[in-house]
Amino acid sequence: MEYPIWHLTTFGGGFWIAVIATIHVFVAQFAVGGGLFLVVTEKLAYKTESGELLDYVKKHSKFFLLLTMVFGGGTGVALWFTMALLSPQGTLVLVREFLFAWATEWVWFVGEIVALLIYYYYWDKMNRRDHLIIGWFYFIFAFLSLFTINGVVSFMLTPGVWEETRSFWDAIFNPTFWPALFFRTALCGMLAGLFGFVTAARIKDKDLRCMLVRFCGIWTLTGLVLTVFSGYWYMGSIPAEQIMLVVHKSHRVAYFMEVFKYTAPVLLFGGLFMAICAPRRVNFSSAMVMLVVALMFYGSFEFMREAGRKPYVVWGEVYSTNITVEQAKKLHGESILQNAKWIPQDLREITDQNRLKAGSWLYQMECGPCHAINGPMNDIVPRTSKYTTAGLDAFISGMGKVNKYMSEFMGNAEERRVLAEYIHSVGSGYDPVLPETEEAELSPGPFKAEQEYVLMAWSLEGLRLIIDKDRAMSISDKGSTVRAQLLLRGDPPEVVTDDVKIVCKPQGMDKSFELAVKDGYFQSGPIEILPYTKEAYQPLPPVEVQAFDANGNVLASTTIVLPVSTRPGCNNCHGGGWDIPEQGGFSARTAMDIAGVHDRDNKTNFRQRLKDNEIIDCMGCHDGELQLNLSTALHGFHAVYLSGRENDACMMCHPQESLRGVHVDAGMECVNCHGSMENHSLALLKGEEQKPAAKELIKLITPVDYELEEINARQPNEQQPDCLTCHVEFADPDSDSAFNKWTEDSSGLFRNRKDEMDAVMCAACHNAPHAIFPAANERDNLRPLQYMGEAQPIGAAGTCTVCHEDDMGYPAHHPGMGLEE
Repeated sequence: MEYPIWHLTTFGGGFWIAVIATIHVFVAQFAVGGGLFLVVTEKLAYKTESGELLDYVKKHSKFFLLLTMVFGGGTGVALWFTMALLSPQGTLVLVREFLFAWATEWVWFVGEIVALLIYYYYWDKMNRRDHLIIGWFYFIFAFLSLFTINGVVSFMLTPGVWEETRSFWDAIFNPTFWPALFFRTALCGMLAGLFGFVTAARIKDKDLRCMLVRFCGIWTLTGLVLTVFSGYWYMGSIPAEQIMLVVHKSHRVAYFMEVFKYTAPVLLFGGLFMAICAPRRVNFSSAMVMLVVALMFYGSFEFMREAGRKPYVVWGEVYSTNITVEQAKKLHGESILQNAKWIPQDLREITDQNRLKAGSWLYQMECGPCHAINGPMNDIVPRTSKYTTAGLDAFISGMGKVNKYMSEFMGNAEERRVLAEYIHSVGSGYDPVLPETEEAELSPGPFKAEQEYVLMAWSLEGLRLIIDKDRAMSISDKGSTVRAQLLLRGDPPEVVTDDVKIVCKPQGMDKSFELAVKDGYFQSGPIEILPYTKEAYQPLPPVEVQAFDANGNVLASTTIVLPVSTRPGCNNCHGGGWDIPEQGGFSARTAMDIAGVHDRDNKTNFRQRLKDNEIIDCMGCHDGELQLNLSTALHGFHAVYLSGRENDACMMCHPQESLRGVHVDAGMECVNCHGSMENHSLALLKGEEQKPAAKELIKLITPVDYELEEINARQPNEQQPDCLTCHVEFADPDSDSAFNKWTEDSSGLFRNRKDEMDAVMCAACHNAPHAIFPAANERDNLRPLQYMGEAQPIGAAGTCTVCHEDDMGYPAHHPGMGLEE
């Protein structure tokens, strides 16, 4: 933020630092172990009086000089140059805090150069004793360089108490200093043996080559064993919070763990084979293969170690985005384009004309340090190909919260959207758009003024959202429910349940469903109806409901709709498109991605189980007992990503047809009753806050316009907003928010409530939740149109005679019916 930005695309994402640093450190650590290898081998040559062995050491020293001093020195300069360009803020911290250490290291480095030059050029100009002393001087200087730089490198991962003391010595001798030093020292010895294989393989004398291969094998195997053990010590010294990132959270670590797991035994058995079984068969090619395997072994460990540092360059001090922790606190919610020093002036304010360009600059600041565009390392294109623009926007919102290996987005909501648009533009442009729903006209059923019975029927739910793929993965329970009440007209009307049968038949289905008698009403079993027709998608399919007497005569009939949708917004973030083109449906690819995310975050094996054709029933675990209730888990997890969006958060996952009742025309939305996504989720989480998952999620969500303590806990599906919160005493509403006052239990839910005579259900006159009469969609109004000729609650505007012989003189069902004197 304080420095110019090096714009990289294909070779961004830390590619240059990773390549240069891995090679440089690999060679630099050989420079330490190889120095010891030289003097020990030279001493052995003198002891055995072997001129051939001494000639080998001389040739090896030339190779050593060229590789470590010339090539290693060049990569060291390249590493500093690249660090300064790509991570200037982190480099500044290292220079500032370790100025004395760097000065000291330069003394050691000059000592290395001088000693190595004397060692190589004075082979035949010094006596044996002095030449060996120079060799030992080189090794001591090289080890002191390792000792010093190890303090700096380990500090970046585990600064320890330095964060409080700011002491140079606390920084150098940080919590992982000693295990890291032992690990790197052991690695130095292993590399000395492996590089020794390379030069030994070119010796023509078979006996000498055989002896040296075995000698190098001892170095390799001893170093490898010590490296593995000290590596585990090293990883065990990393704080628990960071080791969690390494073991459980970082996407890439699993791959490098596999590389480490397989390269270690290759080195072990390869070293044994070369040193013991077939030393005479070792050649230059096999030696180089072992060296490459060693590079993979070492590189994989470094990548795993680095994962414990994410999302920082210096843990707890500087983010990978070159923003310090202190700067991040000040930037929270503020515009980064207006605060970053090197942003072009024409991008300080976002306009329709500069959105893409502004997005590219935001990408370079927020994403470029770790990701490439169509590049070889951390390519952002395949990683984001499953997201829509809205999905990317949501993902960026949650960065650094649930998955802490990425830093939080710095900037305001508009900048976040612009960044999402830019990332979406460089990828495949995934966008599973569907055509608008085309509704065929429906006519209400007949009603005769003289008929003896009137049949009230409705859907139990305002909308049944089906998230299910061929029953292999089910996130919702299947089946819609019809409820009905049959009333014998008169004064007073009578609810009839004896000696009658009520049957419903969805249009287009060959099957009928008989409703069972409950507590003063009838209810169907689950009806597996889908919103698909040959013509188009139809989320409000019609259902004919009929009442029969004991002789099979039709007493009354009505036509209703059974709202159902297969258009959840899961594929905004999980990809996969739609199962049925142009209509909708939860696809297998979407299900597989959800399973993969669950596997990654919770160490399950759902992806494999899906591949093995096993059934994944989410509610089987998320039943509210040991695990969070499914509704609590879904809302709690996704609230982290969908905060600050008000009703748009609801529409990311729930289809547009979810809310169709009178409240839509009144300008109300989901949040008026259920609260913002944050508050809605917190109420559910507080209802299960004794569970560890709930406690963790509560920490990540900030309530809106409430203190956390003020939000009342509730149980999903058992407690909902109470209609009487706004409609006090059934009067016109005196508020537009029903949030935070819940029904006591399921008996108080609107769909289960009856009038004050405990006879007629509220939904019989007002319809299902989310589709209250008069509904915005005419299909929902079929029943009042049938009985009253207008879309109103049953009995409204003086139409009591739908059920009564005469108009009522008093509000028998509930106050506020307009009949008060």
